[in-house]
Amino acid sequence: MGKFVKGLVKTITMAFNGVLAILGIAFLAIGGLLAAAFKEYTNGEVIKVELIWGPVAGLFVLGFWLIITSICGILAIVGSNPGLAKSYLVLLCIIIVVEIALAVCFIVYKQPINKAIDEAIGSTVNKAYSSVNPDMSLQISLDTLQRDLACCGNNGPNDYTNSSSPLTIKTPPDSCCVKFRVGCSTTTDAKFNQRGCKVEVDSLITKYLNAIISVGSVFAFMEVVAIVYTCYAVKKSGEEGIIIY
Repeated sequence: MGKFVKGLVKTITMAFNGVLAILGIAFLAIGGLLAAAFKEYTNGEVIKVELIWGPVAGLFVLGFWLIITSICGILAIVGSNPGLAKSYLVLLCIIIVVEIALAVCFIVYKQPINKAIDEAIGSTVNKAYSSVNPDMSLQISLDTLQRDLACCGNNGPNDYTNSSSPLTIKTPPDSCCVKFRVGCSTTTDAKFNQRGCKVEVDSLITKYLNAIISVGSVFAFMEVVAIVYTCYAVKKSGEEGIIIY
């Protein structure tokens, strides 16, 4: 392999590992944003904590793994170390397997997650405004959710007006108003958001996951290319005694 081609491959591989590290940092950031976005809602258990912290933990683990892998790849290139190159190859293969597993989990558990969100928000409406024992902490979290996502109840305003359980209110709360202000729900011209919160929460989670899948798909292809070349490099290193990066 000519010096020019070797240099070009080395530069491309270094750039790939640099971008891999940036991707790892991006996954950490997305995990942090996802946790922050739902923090107010999980505090009052409007949304069960495990529905959010599972994906967040997965993003953190994958993010750190990508950063470690990129560092290993860069050290293998800089030090021309066949041993590190083999470790780098193993780490890349594990990342591919994890990405495939995450994609499968997303497809398999999409409906169960939607059902869990439906049940959680539905029961929260009844508990928060129960005529027997209303829960103020749930009311605060539910109001925050409804204001932030411009939604109302689980399926819509009818969750309050036609509830099967006796509630302390007969109309949707102020947080359901299209234009929020204190007392807006009791005015004669009150307008409420018609979309239920389960749809908005699902859309928000799906938005984050789609962003992850889109970026991950592009890098999955790049990782396959890196794996193929690293296999070739490790093979040649056995023949020449030094990694050919």
